[in-house]
Amino acid sequence: MAHINALFVIVPSADTPAIVSNESYAPASLTQEGFIHACEYHQVDDVVSQFFTDQSALSLLVIDPTLLDAEVRYEAPSLSMNSTDLFAHIYGVLNRDAIVDVCELVHFKHQPITPQVMAVLRHYRFERLPVESTLFKSTWRSSCNNILGEPVGTAMIGLYCDSLTSVSCFHKLTFDEVWHFYGGDPLELTLLYPDGRSEQVVLGADFANGQVCQYRIPAGVWQGGCLVEGGQYALFGCTMAPGFTGSCFTAGVADALIEAYPNEEKIIKKLSVNGHQTTMPDGFAT
Repeated sequence: MAHINALFVIVPSADTPAIVSNESYAPASLTQEGFIHACEYHQVDDVVSQFFTDQSALSLLVIDPTLLDAEVRYEAPSLSMNSTDLFAHIYGVLNRDAIVDVCELVHFKHQPITPQVMAVLRHYRFERLPVESTLFKSTWRSSCNNILGEPVGTAMIGLYCDSLTSVSCFHKLTFDEVWHFYGGDPLELTLLYPDGRSEQVVLGADFANGQVCQYRIPAGVWQGGCLVEGGQYALFGCTMAPGFTGSCFTAGVADALIEAYPNEEKIIKKLSVNGHQTTMPDGFAT
């Protein structure tokens, strides 16, 4: 069988915090059938429609098969599945370090995960940012605080990709933010200014064609970002001084933004992954 870059295990979204906080995952099927059900990207819809019709909030554990401790066998599905495909069965507990991402099913694009994207996920071990669901990794929070008790500076690394839908929904911050391009394919930031103007900024390595490696976004400007179409992934960073806290963040609601910036309706809809969530959870990044 050809090499598979990623496997997926479908789980209720409410179970994911407990799953990723433990060293291993052993669902009921492991005791009842001797294995954990997994699938490839093109099989996800079939599995959901067959076994999860009564559950609306589902997530995908994105598995790097090269990191699995247990044996994987490709076998025929249960008789209730009308499919001639072979499905991956994991014969043992799922070790936590083989899970390189947790993606909400509603945001999954049903695309293959390339070796390049898997390599970045495997190396950086990103988390998902609340509200935005952006793949990110906090790399520095100053131990020095300002008079308000906030860190004087913060830094993070982020990853945009389409196959696992990592974007930045439109949001604004109470402080300036500096973006840095690190590698991969270019990314595009769309900025919506209070006076009704909009601006597109492409971060990338091709400076001869107007791409920039660093850009400052002023406080109070709506910002949203994604991978430039046709790319595999974009690796970037954001720094802030004063540093990022959950209280400095406000996400936009699509309908209100479209009313204020009708010429940007397409990108606003594309990046509206937050629904009606506008604030970070209490205590996040404090």
